[in-house]
Amino acid sequence: MSSRGVIPLFSAALLVLALTACGSSGSQVSQSDSEKAVDEAQAAFRQIQAGGQDLTSGPCISESLPGLSDWVADVAHDPRQSVDDQPANQCQRYRSGQAHHFVELDPRGELIRAQ
Repeated sequence: MSSRGVIPLFSAALLVLALTACGSSGSQVSQSDSEKAVDEAQAAFRQIQAGGQDLTSGPCISESLPGLSDWVADVAHDPRQSVDDQPANQCQRYRSGQAHHFVELDPRGELIRAQ
């Protein structure tokens, strides 16, 4: 192969490598997944609240959000309180690394953060 053919081939290989690397990060969250996770977390919150459960301790309200198995939903305080850091009030799947994203809502169901 001539040197003229090697340069385009090398460029194509770099492009494929770059595109593969961009898509392989598990920490990136699409805007639509994040929005859906917030909606599903707030739906779970309303359902639990309607059942009369006390949410002031900041419990985990969903270990897996519908259609988003890598997400959990948790109630916390803003600013955080010591009760929020107790393992019993956190989502087990997130603590163990089985889920990589979470939605935090405050005790009124308002969004604190989603990541």
